[in-house]
Amino acid sequence: MKSFQEFLTEAPLAEYDPSDVGARKTKTGAPVLNKKGDPLSSFSKTDIKLITNPKTKTKLEKVLKAFKHDFRFFFTDFSGSKKLHETGELKEEEIGRGRINFYDDPASGKMIKFLQEKGLVGENKKFTDKTKKSISIVFTTNIGDSKVGMTPWIILHRMGHSMNRTYATEKTLFAEHVVSNIKFNIYEFLINNYMPDKDFYKSEKDLEKAKSKLNEYLNPLNSKNTYTSQQLMPVYEFFIEFGNFNTAKRTREKQEGIGKTTKAVVKPERAYEFLYESFVSFLWYAKNSRDVWEEDAKTLPLRFKPETLPEKIELNGISLAFSDKYVAEQAEGYYKNMISSVISGIDKMFDSMVGKIYIM
Repeated sequence: MKSFQEFLTEAPLAEYDPSDVGARKTKTGAPVLNKKGDPLSSFSKTDIKLITNPKTKTKLEKVLKAFKHDFRFFFTDFSGSKKLHETGELKEEEIGRGRINFYDDPASGKMIKFLQEKGLVGENKKFTDKTKKSISIVFTTNIGDSKVGMTPWIILHRMGHSMNRTYATEKTLFAEHVVSNIKFNIYEFLINNYMPDKDFYKSEKDLEKAKSKLNEYLNPLNSKNTYTSQQLMPVYEFFIEFGNFNTAKRTREKQEGIGKTTKAVVKPERAYEFLYESFVSFLWYAKNSRDVWEEDAKTLPLRFKPETLPEKIELNGISLAFSDKYVAEQAEGYYKNMISSVISGIDKMFDSMVGKIYIM
């Protein structure tokens, strides 16, 4: 545990090293170029410009200063590095056997050498003291279903992906502390505050049918499974309604018929992307999230301020509403608790990740 004085003096982003990006060399030290004469790289020209731009590091420092942990970001760019894309958590025993993720390929050896050069792994193939006190992320490329450049937001989004990848049987810390927390709090918020709208459902029969349909739709959020379509659709619809980040806004506008189809629009089959987008949003507004119980809470990861929660919403074609003004007041508490709980879960997740290396 760091002392308060150490916390004040250490940088939130303990290391940001983009020096290998676009810098491949031949054995004679000459730059390795592609057919167009540009540096051969696992990253695009746009990505190289973004990653190496000092403003990217500055913004990441600003975001991560809200956390007490030492983050170290590295970008590796050797031939074959992208084969290790989204490996997730790197186990020390993998380094010992010389194969990352059971991948018997020169890329594993090159990655281990890279980690040794950066001081994360010693000559004994064990994690160094530097590694043991930090959360280290190694980016190998930028690949996604809807690829956009490596802005600070996307770097953190990709970090979320790396933290939620595992080829082992255990549940990831990201799933345990972030995904499960989000699912549970969405369920609690919706099921305890919104009921089928009596102004829309006139008969008791229709009202009961809507209640049954709502319960059937939301109950999978309590399942231990993480990424089934049944679980993700309520998450998807919730963030379209409440998410205060660009992809949620663009998707909402598209559904309302006032927006265009762009890379920022998230389709239902990619609903899981909202989990990572919301994760970044909680990092982005971490301080505000921790202060959500204060009277003058500022910009939050969710778009409605507590006192302006919508009285009516629609989920899965079901018209919902607050039943009375007292429920509206109650909903504010659930809303604040959701924000406070999720950021607390992220803090606990980072606590558990100190001493780990993640490969994205």
